[in-house]
Amino acid sequence: MQNHTTLGQCLILIFFLPYLTQADTLSVLHLTEIIEEAKMNNPEIKAAKAYYEAAQLRTSVLRNIMDPMFSIENAGEVRMYSITQQLPFPTKLTTLSNFARIESEEYESKYNKKEQDVINKVKRSYAGLFLVHKKIETIEESISFLNQLFHIASHNYSIGKVSQVDVLRAQVELAKAENDLLTLIDKRKIAEVRLNTLLNRDVDSKLGIPEEIDTSEITLDIDKLYELTRENQPELKAFNQMFKKAKVMVSIAKQTYLPDFMFKFTQQEMDNSFTDRKFMVGLTIPLWFWGKQNDIIREMNANLKMAEMQYNAILNKVLLAVKESKINLDNYRREQALYKNSIIPQADASLKSALIAYGANQTDFLSVLESERILIQFELEFYSAKTDFFIALADLEKAVGINLVKN
Repeated sequence: MQNHTTLGQCLILIFFLPYLTQADTLSVLHLTEIIEEAKMNNPEIKAAKAYYEAAQLRTSVLRNIMDPMFSIENAGEVRMYSITQQLPFPTKLTTLSNFARIESEEYESKYNKKEQDVINKVKRSYAGLFLVHKKIETIEESISFLNQLFHIASHNYSIGKVSQVDVLRAQVELAKAENDLLTLIDKRKIAEVRLNTLLNRDVDSKLGIPEEIDTSEITLDIDKLYELTRENQPELKAFNQMFKKAKVMVSIAKQTYLPDFMFKFTQQEMDNSFTDRKFMVGLTIPLWFWGKQNDIIREMNANLKMAEMQYNAILNKVLLAVKESKINLDNYRREQALYKNSIIPQADASLKSALIAYGANQTDFLSVLESERILIQFELEFYSAKTDFFIALADLEKAVGINLVKN
């Protein structure tokens, strides 16, 4: 029986050697580095940045002035040259320039929001990869323990202390753990593909082992978080700028009552000499204001009211997200502390006692297996709570609009 045990352990070692070797050679995957990489290479961020940069170029006042028109008119031996320039009322130029500036700020906020959305996805994917690695480590430790238990059961069976059922149960548990490990290795590949996609890398690029995720406690109270949200949340800023744009549009609509100007210079040419220079100044008269300007103003006021309500709706949404994330953060912090400081140490001590008792033939095999299963379950639940804490922190930072933990 001992020969079969040795053979089984060798086969297990040969089968998992490529995975173990790969894990040993992988570098540490730092969260701060891949966040910076995502900022540089993520296609969604790059597209939002390009859109913002294009909006910046629309702020020039000259964009709101019509190009001058040059014309030549022939009448026999007389030739007329003229240049015509149309100009809006001076306040309209200032207002339109202000509108373009606010629009540029709006797209900057949308760019910042897109960046935060992608960073949140990176953190969530990183947390998922971290959790898979921790599960793999836990199952590998379980396999090592089950191998030890299998050796003890085989030894006790060889000297007649236990029945062959214990050996078979150990083999079954070991096979199940090995299958769980293979499943987790496949899940790790999926997690790597998800993160590679966000980084705009080749989907099959190898990633390192995630460093320990930060589970620092946030000491800010909810009122301070609300204050920071109102000041920094990019989506909220974007809707606030849309509200400001709507205000400017009301001003632009009211200025349609004001006239626009036209300047014209004419020069006559006859017998190779220039004569009869003429200057003309004209202006538009908003004569049909009751059927056109009044309706435009009512429309812009309705848009202003809609923009105000949209801003209030987004404000309520982000404040709700802050509240929910803060509550989740506190719950997961307590949960992981409970597992770390109380539940896991007790389960670990219980397993060690059960293993010693089984080696001395003082307890049954099922009691040892149950103790090991409970410990593995608690360890996995601890890492899940730790990952959930990190994700809740990432969601809270996204809701508030700034990093709450200093790197």
